[in-house]
Amino acid sequence: MSPKISVITVCFNCVSDIEKTILSVLNQDYHNIEYIIIDGGSSDGTLEVIKRYQGKISYWVSEPDRGIYDAMNKAIDIATGEWLNFMNAGDVFVDKKTLSSVFNLNIPSNKKIIYSDFCGVKGGKTKIYKCSIEKGDIIHQATLYKKELHTVYGRYVLTDKIIISDYLFFCSIPYSFFMKIDIPIAIYDLSGISSGKWCFYQKLCADVIYQRISIKYLICRVLLDPIVSLIPLFVKDYLKRQV
Repeated sequence: MSPKISVITVCFNCVSDIEKTILSVLNQDYHNIEYIIIDGGSSDGTLEVIKRYQGKISYWVSEPDRGIYDAMNKAIDIATGEWLNFMNAGDVFVDKKTLSSVFNLNIPSNKKIIYSDFCGVKGGKTKIYKCSIEKGDIIHQATLYKKELHTVYGRYVLTDKIIISDYLFFCSIPYSFFMKIDIPIAIYDLSGISSGKWCFYQKLCADVIYQRISIKYLICRVLLDPIVSLIPLFVKDYLKRQV
């Protein structure tokens, strides 16, 4: 029997993005899906879009929350699926066969997190981004994991400053539980909160804590990052002068 998957969408004032995410979930040809939407109290028309599909949504609620990880924790408490996936507003599955393709694979019983590379979209352009848990490259949109992990490793950390709680959660789990697959799971909007510099620096600090990198490497990255980011600008300027 196909395992039950709880697909969760967290959203807030995202009327222009929410429908494509809803349709991406509802159009999956995998039939054992529980679809949950946690809205943070939107006032821009997002709720009207959700209501158009509420007959096909397993559970949804709109109420104020403390941010994305508060909403994700609420969804975890509600979810009844064996596996969880967070496909938040603006992000979508690669195609309608994504989930069925994943669970047609032979997944060993000791693997509790399935993840993949993802298609990143920025400025209208799409490219494949490689993921590796060993290198700390993983996103929750391109991940399916067993809900039981939260019983052992806890919920997502909830503070006003930390914006990498999902990364901290994955870092706390042994590598042996992870299984990377060759099927891209998600198309991810790179303009989101988790793609900024503050997120990058928080990840570096987490990598030191979990002994993925040294303090020396952390200092070098922080000091050199502004210089490295300027290199493409110099290259573009040089090319313009040559034309």
